[in-house]
Amino acid sequence: MSRDRKFILHEIERWIKDGIIDRSQADRISALYPEEAPSRNWGTLIFSVIGAIIFGLGIILLFAYNWDAIPKFAKLAIIFSALVGAHGAGFYFRSKGEKYSALSEAFFAFGTMLFGSGIWLVAQIYNIDEHYPNAFIVWGIGALMLAWSMPSVVQGVMASILLVLWCSFENFGFDSRTNIAPLLILIGILPLAWKMRSRILLAVAVPSFILSLLFNCHYFFERVAPALFISIAGLLLALAIIAKKKNLFPESSALLAVYGNILYWISLYIFTFPDADRHIFRNYWFNEVNSTIYVLVTAAAAISAWGLVIFPLGKFKEDLNRLYRVEHFAVPLTVLAVTLNFGWLSEFNGWGGAAVFNIIFLFQSIMLISFGCRNVNSKLTAAGTILLAFLAFARYADLFDSLLVRGIVFLGVGAGIFIVGMLYSRSKKEAAEVKP
Repeated sequence: MSRDRKFILHEIERWIKDGIIDRSQADRISALYPEEAPSRNWGTLIFSVIGAIIFGLGIILLFAYNWDAIPKFAKLAIIFSALVGAHGAGFYFRSKGEKYSALSEAFFAFGTMLFGSGIWLVAQIYNIDEHYPNAFIVWGIGALMLAWSMPSVVQGVMASILLVLWCSFENFGFDSRTNIAPLLILIGILPLAWKMRSRILLAVAVPSFILSLLFNCHYFFERVAPALFISIAGLLLALAIIAKKKNLFPESSALLAVYGNILYWISLYIFTFPDADRHIFRNYWFNEVNSTIYVLVTAAAAISAWGLVIFPLGKFKEDLNRLYRVEHFAVPLTVLAVTLNFGWLSEFNGWGGAAVFNIIFLFQSIMLISFGCRNVNSKLTAAGTILLAFLAFARYADLFDSLLVRGIVFLGVGAGIFIVGMLYSRSKKEAAEVKP
């Protein structure tokens, strides 16, 4: 029972005793303040799971130290009994209700750790010479199946990490692309995050998906990553708007927007450098089918998602302020970046291409400042100002040779930032005067 409800019930009993209200009135008043469902204690859950995983590693190392001295059948008995015992304890505490949910999750996590170690131990017992990354895909699928059957955020997080590890070992250890890794995350873990409305699982699954794509393109990373980043950024920003507007897991909107903006602004900032532009925008990787498909699919998904935002959801004539939102410029930039990256406009290299992105970066920074000042939003105003300063410092280093020109530019930028501060203060004062 919450502290506020306890206080209200105590006051109601006092009012009854003092004759202020009768029992029927007290019941009606207490019904206005129902007992809230207890929220999951994430602190206890996190520490319990981490403790279980570390404890499991200790058990594994302890058995490994004495493993050679244990008979074969005893080894198998230890492996399977430990696995059954851990998951049995997890199911037992799960049946005890929400109070023991953290302990239940801890035992299930311990069981998943034992499952992974059991794969290698069984292979060692029977001298199975197998492609070792396969153990991670079996381990990850096991965690994924358990995540869906329970369902469990912890198991989903473990499955995401294991699938990314499998993808990395295959690519960097054996030069073998694992297109199934991002697919499993896309159709197996992201839907689970949506079903459970779990921002924690989503926060792990999204970067896991991006990493698995990049690992599969590691030989062409510096040529593929920018187009891939900007396309995924556009997709995430569009999904953030859709999730909020359509009330589809609205809690995920802020998280998707954070990831999208990070990818978006980093990619756009890199594009503003002529040296990066000369190196990135070439069609050397055009014949690499795997990377080409990734970029095309993510770009098409981004454009399709923005189609859902602009046409069914957009009412630009009724809400012109939305044009100042930085998200609404991700689509043209996505198209432009992918077009340049494929080399179709490869003559725009060096400053020829970088100038386009400098203009876009400058324009969007100013739009952020304008929107922030007009709506008295300190975060957007500060973000636009910081981005403008970053752009000025970058061009200071690679564009102007004359100290006089550099000084004039910085005086202009400094004066502009000072004016922004004045405009924001004025808007804030006017907003305060309007309030009753």
